[in-house]
Amino acid sequence: MKQETINKAWIRKLGSGWKMGEPVTVDLPDDYIINLKRSPNHPGGGSVGYFPSEDAEYKKELMIAKPINGKLLLLMDGAYEKAEVYIGDDLVDYHPYGYTARICDLTDFVTEGNNSLKIRVSSRHPASRWYTGGGLYREVSLLHSTGKIYIHPWKVFISTQQDDDCAIVKAQLSVTNEYDHEVSGKVFLDILDSNDDYKATDAVLKNQVISVRLKPGDNLINTVMLLRNPRLWDVDDPNLYQMKIDVKTSFCNDSHIQTFGVRDITINAEDGFIINGKSIKLRGGCIHHDNGFLGAAAFPDSEERKIRLLKNAGFNAIRTAHNPPSSSLLDACDKLGMLVLDESFDCWRLGKTSMDYHREFENWWKIDVTAFVLRDRNHPCVFCYSIGNEIMEFGGNSDGVLWGKRQADLVRTLDPSRPVTSGINMACGRPSDHFKDMDYQEMAYDMAHSTGEYDGIDLWGNATYKNIENLDIAGYNYMYSRYKEDHKRYPDRVIMGTETMPFYVWENTMAVNENSHVIGDFVWVAMDNLGEAGMGGVTWAKKPPKKAPFEGWPWISCFQGDLDLTGHRRPISYYRSVVWGIDKEIHLFTRHPSHTDEEFYGNGWHWEEVMPTWTFDEKWINKDVAVVAYGRGDMAIFELNGKVVASVPILQDMARAKIPYIPGILKVQLIKDGLVISTDELQSAGEAMYFQTQVDKVNLHANSMDLSYVRIQLADKNGIAVLDNDVVVRVRVEGCGTLQGLGSGNPRTDENYGTGMRQTYEGSVTAAIRSTSEPGIIKVIIEADNIEKKEICLMSQI
Repeated sequence: MKQETINKAWIRKLGSGWKMGEPVTVDLPDDYIINLKRSPNHPGGGSVGYFPSEDAEYKKELMIAKPINGKLLLLMDGAYEKAEVYIGDDLVDYHPYGYTARICDLTDFVTEGNNSLKIRVSSRHPASRWYTGGGLYREVSLLHSTGKIYIHPWKVFISTQQDDDCAIVKAQLSVTNEYDHEVSGKVFLDILDSNDDYKATDAVLKNQVISVRLKPGDNLINTVMLLRNPRLWDVDDPNLYQMKIDVKTSFCNDSHIQTFGVRDITINAEDGFIINGKSIKLRGGCIHHDNGFLGAAAFPDSEERKIRLLKNAGFNAIRTAHNPPSSSLLDACDKLGMLVLDESFDCWRLGKTSMDYHREFENWWKIDVTAFVLRDRNHPCVFCYSIGNEIMEFGGNSDGVLWGKRQADLVRTLDPSRPVTSGINMACGRPSDHFKDMDYQEMAYDMAHSTGEYDGIDLWGNATYKNIENLDIAGYNYMYSRYKEDHKRYPDRVIMGTETMPFYVWENTMAVNENSHVIGDFVWVAMDNLGEAGMGGVTWAKKPPKKAPFEGWPWISCFQGDLDLTGHRRPISYYRSVVWGIDKEIHLFTRHPSHTDEEFYGNGWHWEEVMPTWTFDEKWINKDVAVVAYGRGDMAIFELNGKVVASVPILQDMARAKIPYIPGILKVQLIKDGLVISTDELQSAGEAMYFQTQVDKVNLHANSMDLSYVRIQLADKNGIAVLDNDVVVRVRVEGCGTLQGLGSGNPRTDENYGTGMRQTYEGSVTAAIRSTSEPGIIKVIIEADNIEKKEICLMSQI
């Protein structure tokens, strides 16, 4: 079937019924929540970042040039949520879940000429534990065939198996015949190589021809092709192929192109995770679906940028917490070589908020699991499916074992080539009053080091055993303390840390490396997300506080990520890459001197608030500053203005010292086996006078979809970054582009992303520039009081 995106020129109104607001024209993807006014009084609270609830209607005219002789389908990759699809006044389809893709049949509802397509959605809270956004936040397409014989895009499944220097490519496809009689024809299959532009080029295996007799209805066709000397897909070299399928009959023809990859993955308790014969550990991170200051809008460029940044930070796997991602994100993972733990739900029949998916689960789980697997099963990046996160039924209550088995069995029926898991936390089997006498710091430590044993009884293991039997891999959330002992209890059990705390990155990594049956872990979270507001907050004090530091307005993000809301690497990211053993450099950071004699406290999802700066007010001169360096070696030597001021051993890849503040250059040397193997330095900055900019893409396509991210950093006259003198930056765009959003990494602010004004955070903001449909120059103007104005020119091309 031919696929045509219909992302441009939708008319959107907010509200419902007679309360609809003024119409505006928008191009998809569109998140209508992100620029609405936040308030501490909104019902979703900090869980959704204090964003409001709202309904919306999207409308678009479809011109049907002639009567439809085949099939016309509407594909919504994601609509949040409770999507109602209308043609005119006819209700065509309803889909409550906001994260699974949905295909609905428009064939019998459209007529020749203009047809009014309306999609109504509702983003209401409390319905989530994170920022959801709202609207047609992913792409929308039409699928159409020229006749009554066609290939449904979700009914093609390609799997591969390696045999020495050959790949056995198994293709399972269904050809639908909507005539009331049998039709004879032929199916032609070619395997095409894919170049760096992700487009089909030369055929590497041509013209397998299958003669078929197509009965009315769906006709299942299985075939095997032998691909010699295949280029394999893996995290280091993500090669892709495409299979071109043509169905030809005397009545009509149809075609389909399916991207796939050739890779061989085996997972067991003895050998761990083996891809293409190579053993690896999953260096994973959990991510939510939003794109920071762009909200939930899933632009292909923003999804690819997110994966590229995570790859550059050392991650080789992501977990889509806690719902299926956009197709664009999976395409990016295929292209860039990022393994994906693909997750379906955050709850089953027992809800976590009053309006979440538990209300729909019993009626819709089978439909949504089917859509989830059928859409994603051809992506080589997807190595495993998760049927849920911290499901309350996993403790054995409310028929949890039965519901787990139903879902796992359905997943395996649809895709027998991949394992099934679920993220299970430490709450299962825990006494209900376990935390009652603890302060939050004690609770945080208990959660991070939980074993699930109480009074000598393994309550967690007993509560979860039957549910884990339904899984191929056991997902442990925050339970690295069980890894070693559980191998003795369950020697065939494969484990992965489906969530781990950032603060205990050293302990988690050591536990993964020391146990072959543990295939890796996924930190919560890899990239900062909207909502779960303030969970990574830090309190500075001389003794542990009784109250958590992260409660309340105006927190907007979780502040837990290795990357912040703009994609910029935070200090924890550099430490993690050192602990993983993939970064041989040393990285230098400092505390603000006001915290030199204090300790930092959080709940385990936090990290010490340090910055790469040696610039402080004059009042701190000659006062001690706590400095920290991350590096793998024996010793760190600190120099200030050319003089050695401290030499300290490195413990757990970290060196600490206290150094009196004198402006100038602070330098650290990493010593290993008596040799200097790396250095880093910080130089005191003067007054902010200029903008330094980094542009990730200069040439954009004139398609109203492409994005260019511009990072804007304050700098002094010598080009040294200024991190401690924040100003309000104004960005405007002229020509053939628009300002899609302007944001910073600030986790606690009441600013709005859509105003074109933003205060810098640690000296920087980031702008996302969106192309229009017109080719030409895009001019980006950047201004702030007392800072020299800067202009950047981008190009939009057809």
